[in-house]
Parts: sequence; C-alpha cells; structure tokens
Amino acid sequence: MAMLIATVAALGGVGGVVFGSAATLPVSPRNASAFRTCVLTGYPTTTTVMFDTWADENSKTSNKAGGVTVQVQSNTGRNNRPFLGFDLTKCVPTIAGAATVKQATLRLTLAGAPSASRTYNVNRVTGPCPEAATTCWTENGLTWNNQPTVAASATSTLALTSSSATNQYYAFDVTADVVAMVAGTASNYGWRIADSAEGNATSIIATFKSKDATSNAAGAPQLVIAYSP
Repeated sequence: MAMLIATVAALGGVGGVVFGSAATLPVSPRNASAFRTCVLTGYPTTTTVMFDTWADENSKTSNKAGGVTVQVQSNTGRNNRPFLGFDLTKCVPTIAGAATVKQATLRLTLAGAPSASRTYNVNRVTGPCPEAATTCWTENGLTWNNQPTVAASATSTLALTSSSATNQYYAFDVTADVVAMVAGTASNYGWRIADSAEGNATSIIATFKSKDATSNAAGAPQLVIAYSP
C-alpha cells in the first residue's frame, strides 16, 4: 500500500487528474526510494519532446497541426482523431531497456467537453509509416488519408460527459504500451485517440489542449512515467 501511495504522489496525486480505465495495473511492493518519475511535457510550443496533430475525415488531405487544441469527433463522414507522440529518450536520466516501468499516464487537458456521454479509446500506433516518413507519422505531414494503423485493441479508455470539468487533466493509462516501448518489443510511434463509436448521426466533439497553446504551461499534454532502474 505504501508503494501505491508513493506512485500516485509521484504522478501528481489524484486531486487534479481524472483517470480513465485500463484492464490491469500491477503494482508490487518495493522501497519507494527506488522509483523515479519522468514527466515529458509539450511545452514550450517549440519543444521536441512531444508532437501532436489530428486527422479530419471531412478534409482528408488537410494537416491540422498548429492549432491550440486537438479534436476528437464522432459524426458520419466527419470523424476526427488526435495523434500524439513523446520522445522517451528525453527522460533524464534515460530509462534503460532493463528498467521496470510501474505506471505510464498520458495526461491531456480537456478544453471542450462533449455534448453527450462518450467513451474515448487510446490505441498504440503500429504503422506502417505513411509516405515513407522517417517516423511513423509526422506532426506537419499527417492527414486523414495517410494516417498510420493502430493496435486492434484499445490500451485504455476515458469516459466523458457534457458535465466533465474543463481546464483540468484527464488521464489515459498507457503503462502496457510504455513497458513494451522501453523493452524494445514495440516501436514508439505514439498514440491515436478516437471515439469508441464513430459515425454518430449528429456531431459530438471533445477538444483537448495541444502543445501549441502558447499559454499552456499548466495544461500542456504530458506523459508521466514512474519507473525503477
């Protein structure tokens, strides 16, 4: 129990973050001092630590990078899907391949709540890379038409409603993905967020703050990793 409390504290506590759900999160007791925390933050806007954009089904060849939000929408022929990635090599000290990742959390600030109850999926991007990009997708090159493929099953989910509070962090548990990325059994191509039931008859949109919100120091996208060397 002491270990669980220490891990939660390292991730910023639970008071200001709403957590989504994942299948399992194994936490084994160990000396709390063995844990380190890496926080990768999409701030300032020029950072190379992370990258984000979104794909727009209604404008299939348009790139949406540079806006102050990323948008997820369910609507027939007008679905929108955010893509986000973080450079794990920017952690200091570097997370070794043999490290034990205890928890990894993708944190996004809700800018606009959906007009109805929705469940959002986060899926690990698997490739293949579109248009022979040097990374599996590029912030300034991704469109609906060239978006990469993702894992068949969602890594975790997040439920939001019209009353979900804005301007606070909401969290996806991406521990399983980061474990695989650190171990080298999965490539780090980032994640896609999508409505779990796309193609709704009427438009339902949620927006999250992007790294390009210039005054976003307190609400920038984050990947928070608790690990032991």
